[in-house]
Amino acid sequence: MILFLDFDGVLHPEPSKAEHAFCRLNTIEQILNEFPRVEIVISSTWRLDWETEAESVAGLREHFSMDLMGRVIGVTPDLRATNPQTAPDGLGAFVREWECMTWLQANRPPGTPYLMLDDRDWWFRPDNPRLMIVDCDVGFLPDDEDEFRAHLQRMEREAEEGKQQ
Repeated sequence: MILFLDFDGVLHPEPSKAEHAFCRLNTIEQILNEFPRVEIVISSTWRLDWETEAESVAGLREHFSMDLMGRVIGVTPDLRATNPQTAPDGLGAFVREWECMTWLQANRPPGTPYLMLDDRDWWFRPDNPRLMIVDCDVGFLPDDEDEFRAHLQRMEREAEEGKQQ
């Protein structure tokens, strides 16, 4: 089970002052601790601050608690320089979703449950049931907790159903 996680506008408001950086992460981590099989792939543009994927993963893990550091397993690829007409299924117009789907296809078998947690709906196909959007002005709030849990519970059910097939 994969959570594609954005930072700005999700883990803290955007724009964010330094003193507010990652102010929403603790709430998300508490919920993720209830779902230990969920692994995290960073889809945030913060991933682009490093030369290699390994450096990016190592650097971004530092923002997480010890409990979750090891569950940060990757970052989505940077497809900004790729011709959008080469994207499958018309995803060229929805770059963040395209990046997530490219990572998923390269790293997990078909049918792997996933969720994309972000603040920008225009980077994703409309009405995507595997997308949770939060308000960028405030980031992830307690009001978002029930929806987040429901998505994670759905992923658990899908994972169990996949094992039975």
